[in-house]
Amino acid sequence: MKMIKILALSALIATGAMSDDTLVLNMGQMENGLSNVQKGFLYNAPALIKSGVADIHKANALFHDMDATKKYLPKEKQHMSNIAFNASKRIDSASADLLKALDKKEYTKAHQSYSDIINACGSCHAVVRGW
Repeated sequence: MKMIKILALSALIATGAMSDDTLVLNMGQMENGLSNVQKGFLYNAPALIKSGVADIHKANALFHDMDATKKYLPKEKQHMSNIAFNASKRIDSASADLLKALDKKEYTKAHQSYSDIINACGSCHAVVRGW
């Protein structure tokens, strides 16, 4: 019986550690995408912007499910998973707007969409980090 409890506890800890690793890797991918978008604007490199948006989309997919989003939040913040979920939807919307504006060579509008992505990220981080 003791062995079963130990195994169950070990599995629970391992799952938590894996979700922590997943979140760290995911946020790194998100940061890389954001960085590439920024560099693309700075160096007038639309291909780099598009590559960055693709990285953002890939990383953001982790939060497309409300229940999945909840498991990546600290226990005391999981009841606010809707904020993270909505931020994810805002990131998707702003990313799509950015690409549309970029294709039309509306760079100011595209950059505003980039700012909208950053603001969506900040709204989630405000919850998670208690800003």
